[in-house]
Amino acid sequence: MNSVCSLILVVLSLWPDSVLALGPPPGPPKIPPDSRAEVDNTVLLTRALLVDTRQLVAQLRDKFPADGDHSLDTLPTLAMRAGTLGALQLPGVLTRLRTDLLSYLRHVQWLRRAGVPSLRALEPELGNLQARLDRLLHRLQLLMARLALPQASPDPPVPPLASPASAWGVVRAAHAILGGLHLTLDWGVRGLLVLRNRL
Repeated sequence: MNSVCSLILVVLSLWPDSVLALGPPPGPPKIPPDSRAEVDNTVLLTRALLVDTRQLVAQLRDKFPADGDHSLDTLPTLAMRAGTLGALQLPGVLTRLRTDLLSYLRHVQWLRRAGVPSLRALEPELGNLQARLDRLLHRLQLLMARLALPQASPDPPVPPLASPASAWGVVRAAHAILGGLHLTLDWGVRGLLVLRNRL
């Protein structure tokens, strides 16, 4: 009996990895090093868009001061509270960020089509904002594909946003859209950095 046990131990010592590897290693799945660079690039793009949006919010406040909180029912609600940062997972952050930014892209396009004379002074900045949002959304989609994360189902058709009731209504909507986008990008940067530090 002792010789049989000794023989088994010798066999196990010859191929320890193949015999004892009964499943994937414990812990979160490993992210390939080149994908870490993709996450870093996504953080940089998100942070740059955050800076641009912050500047545009300041310009809007200077040109059209409007006290109080402004909101639109069609805008997404902010996805993060301070206490939930530790529970974030990469698939959820990327999916939520992409979904919310698609909504903000639609609202920025609506804002530019509103054609209110008072907002024409901000048209170059709004155009740049739209282009950079497009670029970030494309990067998020590529990152999700690279990490083999499940792609979101196609967005259902959404009804067009209602035409503004007045020029002042468009200005208030601009405050709501740009302010909400600023908060969403801030959440995106924080969430991506927390997840990047875990990789």
